[in-house]
Amino acid sequence: MSISTNKLFNNHTSDNIFQEFEQRFRSILYQKYTHLSALCIDCYTVSQYKLQENVPLIEGLSNDTFAYSIDVKSDGVQRAVFVAIILSPELYELFKFTEMEKMAAIAHEVGHIIHYFNEALSTAGTMIIEIKADEVAAKLGLAEPLKSVLHKLKSSKRYSKEQCQLMDLRIQMLNYYNVS
Repeated sequence: MSISTNKLFNNHTSDNIFQEFEQRFRSILYQKYTHLSALCIDCYTVSQYKLQENVPLIEGLSNDTFAYSIDVKSDGVQRAVFVAIILSPELYELFKFTEMEKMAAIAHEVGHIIHYFNEALSTAGTMIIEIKADEVAAKLGLAEPLKSVLHKLKSSKRYSKEQCQLMDLRIQMLNYYNVS
């Protein structure tokens, strides 16, 4: 089986974490999720993303260290897919994310992008969607750093009681993954 040589990310930020992530995990992701190799994920800071034209509006970016955006347009003949990961350097610096925590957060967002195209999840609730995105990070060996990210986010007091409960459940689910 040949692995695509396409770039996973088109990084518009000055942060090289995306290149590091791509170097480390691209071939694994392309082997496990072959449809991912047909996409190139644009990477922006929150400020950069807000300056883009014709991209989906995302609410709540003020609390998110990382987020994702997907827009699929079709004219009946051609389909155009826009995918992006948006980061807030100010927030991940505030939370003192380690390199591995940043990679775990990126893996989670890539997980959202992977599973966005999974028709079986089209009617799934928030909890299932978050767990499936977390699963991608866990399969890359990033369950522990992702749990650490979730603990930091919870302790920040920036999230509602319901959001914190969801983070607790996600942490519990991440405990079930084999970490190798």
